Amino acid sequence: METKLLQAFNSQINHEFYGAYLYFAMSTYFDEIAMSGFSTFMKNKASKKLLNAQKIYDYIILRDEKLTFLKIEEPTADWINVSDIFSCALSHEEFMLSQIQELYKIAHEYDDAGALEYIFKLINAQILEAGYFRKLVFRIKNCSMFPSNIELLEEAILKQSLN
Repeated sequence: METKLLQAFNSQINHEFYGAYLYFAMSTYFDEIAMSGFSTFMKNKASKKLLNAQKIYDYIILRDEKLTFLKIEEPTADWINVSDIFSCALSHEEFMLSQIQELYKIAHEYDDAGALEYIFKLINAQILEAGYFRKLVFRIKNCSMFPSNIELLEEAILKQSLN
């Protein structure tokens, strides 16, 4: 694997770890305001990011390449409400999509068919994830007109997270 592509894969692992760190911070915020449904949802998202990092790790090992572990940035946790957190999560998911697309461009630059096929699957999964958060942000912003609706949405998300 070309050095630039390997560095991009290692960076993507770091982005996934950062995402897990971010979602754990969001979960903590929800625990502090007694919204266990949203907390569970964010913990599940953190676990998914860790699993994504593991899959990329496994792919690098499969390609007989060397992993580089980068410093994980501390997430900013200055949210003011539920809507703010989910908007931040959406921004993060859109950032992740842009990073995976950049990874794809690098793999394409080196005509690495195996990497291209692997990354294509990541892109599709990330598009779905960003779309899901986009819908949640829309629903949460509309719930803000009726505060009791946010509790109903939280319950629905909790039920969905447990399935």
